[in-house]
Amino acid sequence: MKVLKIIGENINTELTINTPLAVIIRDIFYEGDWETMEEDLSKNEIMKNEIHVCKTIEENIVDLGEEIYQPISYLELRDWMDEVGIKTGDLQHVSLNGLYDLALEHSDKGLYDVAHDIIDFMLDIDPHYAPAYELKGSLLLEQSRIEEGLVFLDKAVEIDPWMIEAYSSLGEAYFNLGDYEKAAYYWEKEIEKAPENKLTYFMLAEAYEKMGDHKKAINTLEKLLHRDPESILALYEIAGLCRKLGNEEKAKEFEDKIASTTPKYSSDLDVWAKVMMRRGEYEKVIEVLEGFLEKSKLNTNIKVLLVIPYVKTGRIEDAKNLVNELKDNNIWYYYGKKELYNELLNREEKEACGIS
Repeated sequence: MKVLKIIGENINTELTINTPLAVIIRDIFYEGDWETMEEDLSKNEIMKNEIHVCKTIEENIVDLGEEIYQPISYLELRDWMDEVGIKTGDLQHVSLNGLYDLALEHSDKGLYDVAHDIIDFMLDIDPHYAPAYELKGSLLLEQSRIEEGLVFLDKAVEIDPWMIEAYSSLGEAYFNLGDYEKAAYYWEKEIEKAPENKLTYFMLAEAYEKMGDHKKAINTLEKLLHRDPESILALYEIAGLCRKLGNEEKAKEFEDKIASTTPKYSSDLDVWAKVMMRRGEYEKVIEVLEGFLEKSKLNTNIKVLLVIPYVKTGRIEDAKNLVNELKDNNIWYYYGKKELYNELLNREEKEACGIS
């Protein structure tokens, strides 16, 4: 084994190829705490020596951080742990947060096999670690291994009823399978535990709509409005649902609320602009959209929407410039609004600004 000797006024020690790996163990398993690591591995002479060496270096020379071992090869780390005799049963006081992050990092890179190996190791250490079940279930869903994924996600919420991510993934999985009743069940659970998750209200409402229960869909979105009265998207969706129930008067009531509101979120701009332009409020639309565009000059969706009020208020050159920019760089946005252009612009207006 190669050895690097460090000799100084207050230090005389040796570094080996084990030293960086010992620091990895400290950082990943013990969140940087040598004392807890030493408590678990005090009977392992190799690790006992490496911990002493590392603590001596940090006390006299420099703190040892990730710069001495990055990047981490999990498979090499596991082989090394076997070589130096670190067993799963030794790891009594570990934190699994570091391993969780490492598994997530590998999954983000598409290295699913390694990610699963890391998760399985986490579960060997702690068979009741709910986040590991949730992550494994989510990865299996990504790999289209649906039935397996559902088993692990169910186990996650069985162990930890507050595992919000698992409820979300279960709802999405069952929705994609066409089982809207089960999707609604899990999204209801998610909202019960995390009522601030606004997107879930829309997904739950869609599940109820798929089930043909428009009233429950409306009630779900009204619950969101109680939490966030400025959600224009919720008002818009409720208006659409009221129309499906044949209640045009109620639909217009909600659209009136939209028209009396100035958008707070960029995600509300699309539906707000549609309502306002259908009412001929083009100057107001320009004012609001240009205000958002000042803050986010690269927001292509705003530019797509601006074409219509520019044409309607006689700003043909401005509209033409936007259309040319969209055709050159973001043609998919242009086609995405084709239906709206056809609804609000006549043939002459479209030709004037270059829309074919």
